[in-house]
Amino acid sequence: MLTFKELLDGFRQTSVKAGETIIVHTSYKSLGGVEGGAETVIDVMRELVGPAGTVLFPAFNFQSWTETHYFDVMETPSKMGMITELARLRPDAKRTPHPIYSFSVWGARADEFAQAEDVEAYGPNSAFALFHKINGTILSIGLDFNSTFSMHHYIEYNVGCDYRRMKEFSGIYVGYDRVPRIKMYSMFVRRNERVKTYIVPGMNELLADGVIKEVQVGAAKIHFATANDFFDGMSVIVREHPEKLHYIEEPKY
Repeated sequence: MLTFKELLDGFRQTSVKAGETIIVHTSYKSLGGVEGGAETVIDVMRELVGPAGTVLFPAFNFQSWTETHYFDVMETPSKMGMITELARLRPDAKRTPHPIYSFSVWGARADEFAQAEDVEAYGPNSAFALFHKINGTILSIGLDFNSTFSMHHYIEYNVGCDYRRMKEFSGIYVGYDRVPRIKMYSMFVRRNERVKTYIVPGMNELLADGVIKEVQVGAAKIHFATANDFFDGMSVIVREHPEKLHYIEEPKY
């Protein structure tokens, strides 16, 4: 079982320093056992950046807005794993406002991220754009490359690609003021159902080039990259080798 200190020492192998902003994608089971459970992992991330830093955990719940057309910033659960839901429930956590791609945020920039309002999930006033602007660091704990680094969609949106399109979704939105409103938000989605996201070839290329780095913590491989490095490296792949990020499924007749 990994202790708090062992986890903290392990994550200090990354480039993350006190005062920085990090997005943490997590697979709790990949670590191989932690004293104190998933709550310890959250505490370690907070200690890693310190009181002057900021931690974001994905709190995505795609079905809530796109299928049931309802989102409550305080109550809609995260569907991104145990750690992310526990982070959302922390009393001092804030949540970014987009109902499809929201993050639970703790730390010095929590209020700033909670005000990062944009109709488009990857737009210029989105949480992704703010994270990019301050050059945060993405941490991925024990996840397959096709299940992490969600910022790559923000890069596809900003660079432009022909295998995605804008789609609008409307529903009932309940914010921190607790007043229900009908609102509309958009997301850069797959062009059609035959387009299948598969970014592993592109991510492996960035790993080989040193854009994404890797360390071992417990039983888990930890991958990390700064927002600027990831944006620059992934932008080239989106423009020049989009086949490394998706494939087209053959029609079934």
